[in-house]
Amino acid sequence: MQIVDKSKEDKIPAILRLGFRPFFLGASTFSVLAMVIWALFWSGQSQFSSIMYSNPIWWHSHEMLFGFSGAIIIGFLLTAVQNWTGQTGIKGTKLLVLFALWLCARLGLMFGSVSSIWLFVDTAWIFLAMYYLAVPIIKVKQYRNLFFVPVLSLFGMMNVKFHLVALGALHSSISALTLPIVLVVTLITLVVGGRVIPFFTWRGTQTEQITRVKVIEFAALIPVWLLLLATLMPSSLIPAKWVGVLAIITAMTNLIRFSRWRSFSTLTNPLLWTLHLSYLSLIVGLLVLGLSEFSSVVNVSIAIHILAIGGIGGMILSMISRVSLGHTGRTLKVNMIMQVAFIALFTSLLVRVVLVYAIPSLTMNSYVLSASLWAFAFAIFAIVYFPILTKPRVDGHPG
Repeated sequence: MQIVDKSKEDKIPAILRLGFRPFFLGASTFSVLAMVIWALFWSGQSQFSSIMYSNPIWWHSHEMLFGFSGAIIIGFLLTAVQNWTGQTGIKGTKLLVLFALWLCARLGLMFGSVSSIWLFVDTAWIFLAMYYLAVPIIKVKQYRNLFFVPVLSLFGMMNVKFHLVALGALHSSISALTLPIVLVVTLITLVVGGRVIPFFTWRGTQTEQITRVKVIEFAALIPVWLLLLATLMPSSLIPAKWVGVLAIITAMTNLIRFSRWRSFSTLTNPLLWTLHLSYLSLIVGLLVLGLSEFSSVVNVSIAIHILAIGGIGGMILSMISRVSLGHTGRTLKVNMIMQVAFIALFTSLLVRVVLVYAIPSLTMNSYVLSASLWAFAFAIFAIVYFPILTKPRVDGHPG
């Protein structure tokens, strides 16, 4: 309120007043469309491959990681940086240009042919967002949050690598590219989750404050950095079993971290139990990733989908539901239909992982059902939150 000129703010369309508004709504809507296309493809409608950059597996992996998750992360960071630094976040024309670049990339990768043009456009929005994030942090010398800048830089470079594979300029399997970028997003989720979940739990349950113990925090986060580094290194330099060991260590140390957050006290609050279940999904996914290097009973694909659907997807749906309410001056409470969305998303995880594992003959059906449940969950969010994200704050304040 003290850093924004309200008279100027009122002239800006509400959807462009802070980063979370267009990116949360746009990314959620896009994920619905992307998952419907994915479900139709696996149901036998092979003609849909023509709007999947002519490479369905590449397109699905890229668009859900960069197009969807990347947009949510950047929307969140460009909103949070205003609170962190006391500097005005980007809005208006700057935000419109950034969002337009993101949208142009999504449409290009859906309807265009493989071209270096889309590499440029799809990289430009990430690095432009990184610039907008870095400027206020550096200006006030808040170096504690500066680490998000190199993480986004890595995110952008991994995006370039993905595009080079599509262009035929780099030879690498999709799975080899997917795991590191899933771990980049997992790292961001673990960092943000570790900051907000204890605080939200304490405030939401009105119980004793949950303190952060430095030794436990370092023990939880250092292994995931090492795990990410190991997956980025050539396989000839890092034995697969090292990746497995690091993944198991990361899971165990984060389980210790998680065990202090009084999860059972959150069971009556959907905006809390979803955060806890998502964080637990990250832990399970990391454990399965580690075990996949030592046993053929589980595989990397299962681990990736536990991390992506339950961990990252669950955390995203819960956080954007909460952030959208808080930053528009509303009470932090969701209605029954949003609770249905939360349940649908975690059911999507169970279908994609448990059904595939238990009844392999139903694998294709599980792909279709899981994608449909994801689309259903985020369609509910998009419909319920459309008026919230496109209208001014109910309390009349800027933002």
